[in-house]
Amino acid sequence: MEFGSLIFLFLFLPVVIIVGNILKGRLKQVFLVVAGLFFYFFGMDGHIFVLIVSIFINWIFGVFISRNSDEKVSYRFALIGVTVNILILIFYKYSGFIISNIESLVGTPIKFLHSLPPETFPIGISFFTFVAISYLVDIYRKKDLVFRNPLDVAFTLSFFPKVFSGPITFHNKFFYEVKGESGRSLFEAGAKRFVYGLGKKVLIADTLAKCVNGIFEIPSGALTFELAWVGVLTFTLQIFMDFSGYTDMAVGLGKMLGYEIPENFNFPYIATSIKDFWKRWHITLSNWLQVYIFLPLAFRVMRNVKVNRKFGIKIENLAYYFASFITMFVCGLWHGAKWTFIIWGIFHGFFLILEHWKLGKFLKKKVRKPFRILYSLIIIVLGWVIFRSVDISYAVAMFKSMGGFGGGDGSGYFISFYFTKEILIASIVAITISFPVLKWIKMVLSDRISGGVRSVVNIFSEVISLIFFAMVFLASIMAVTGGTYSPFIYFKF
Repeated sequence: MEFGSLIFLFLFLPVVIIVGNILKGRLKQVFLVVAGLFFYFFGMDGHIFVLIVSIFINWIFGVFISRNSDEKVSYRFALIGVTVNILILIFYKYSGFIISNIESLVGTPIKFLHSLPPETFPIGISFFTFVAISYLVDIYRKKDLVFRNPLDVAFTLSFFPKVFSGPITFHNKFFYEVKGESGRSLFEAGAKRFVYGLGKKVLIADTLAKCVNGIFEIPSGALTFELAWVGVLTFTLQIFMDFSGYTDMAVGLGKMLGYEIPENFNFPYIATSIKDFWKRWHITLSNWLQVYIFLPLAFRVMRNVKVNRKFGIKIENLAYYFASFITMFVCGLWHGAKWTFIIWGIFHGFFLILEHWKLGKFLKKKVRKPFRILYSLIIIVLGWVIFRSVDISYAVAMFKSMGGFGGGDGSGYFISFYFTKEILIASIVAITISFPVLKWIKMVLSDRISGGVRSVVNIFSEVISLIFFAMVFLASIMAVTGGTYSPFIYFKF
């Protein structure tokens, strides 16, 4: 069951929204936990026990950490709890990848290992595992953030709007959402946000997917300059429409139930550097990586090295380089058990290091903002080639084709077959949404309208808004019933 399925939209969602807004306090929480587990069960092919085990383990470790006044004992419990979470994630998501790479190194199959990896891994395990780690680490840092009642832990990890693909909620912030009384007047804003996300996913991302999937299935030797560039540029739009659409739906669902889920995007394609991009793209993951990996690693290097320079580099810079590399390696690996994801993460890490070294200062002082945005877009787009390619050899073939050195001659695979009028319209809409075009237009009009005219315009805009969202919802439902819906890209992670 997904956000875009008919059973979710017309059966599960209405029941949960109505009952969830009638009930209050613990009754509401119990109901939403049951709803979350029910929702997860129908999307997991029997993997629900992994989530239930995670809830139980993290509740136990959280209580142990909070009850020990001895710092060393508390630290050990936190370390064991975090390690258990990581081991569960490794077993379900990475064991097959690890075994296949071991076999490649030794040059022979290791038969007894083949029975170990599970055939599939639980959807969303990367997301709820990071939430669980945040829970344990935050309790270790501030023990009064613990949940004594396992129901609170269950709610934190299984809240259905974010259980599959986030956003990743920091425990020290979502704690107050769980403990506080929900039900604030957010329903209308939440409903609009949900419909907006549904439209981005179903009407735009899924349309662009037809072009992207078609081009990335072309044999590497048949790629041309035009096909390669159209493929990667439409994917650049698709992945943003797809993932930000999911986030909009999750945030909207949270609001309709009275809970605030954090924002995950802030126009990432107008970033003026790769560092700025990671402040705008998948914001909750970026913040998580910074708080729980980057900063601890950087501070540890600075504490352990007793000299001001090492290898001719200032220690604070060396700490940044080391922490950036490891953090982005983890970021890439988090996205999936493939070398393309790992290399994509390292690729971004390289530019973060380069910008911290000298490039960032040069760009800020010597390069005008439009060209800084262009620089970032080029790096981002090149990164998406690696991210989307089935393997490294295909990514190399794409890069060659984008440079005009592809092996294709254009026969058999015509650009007009992939980049249709439908794709062109979807691309224009996606570009309009991806960049703050509408925000700029609204700001300009707001400055020019004043007095009584503004109140009339506000009423008129409200009517137009309702009509717009109604049309988007109806069009989305028609697309879903027409069988054009496809799973969210980030469900794979």
